[in-house]
Amino acid sequence: MAELSDCLGLERTSLVRNLQPLQRDGLVTADGGGRGIRVELAITAKGRKQVEKFMPAWESAQSTAVQVLGEKRWSALLADLEKVASALKIKKKSPTPLHPRHGAHHHE
Repeated sequence: MAELSDCLGLERTSLVRNLQPLQRDGLVTADGGGRGIRVELAITAKGRKQVEKFMPAWESAQSTAVQVLGEKRWSALLADLEKVASALKIKKKSPTPLHPRHGAHHHE
């Protein structure tokens, strides 16, 4: 779970909360678990059918976004989002500074 939550940029607890309805509806399974024990997630046959069902709508939405923005802007947007995600991962792993950054102004 930790590996997947890092990849998705989610806290582990948020990932677990988001997976619960998918498990409840029989779309994914989670085996294993417990403190420090690896969890194996798998999409079920029912889950695959749902993905196949909604894939044309997802592809259409992406195609529309590319048409509206243009290929160059779409690629730049994806690159920018990747940079932000990377920066957030780095920030998340860094210790919180004890002092405000130099040059910060306080208004009273």
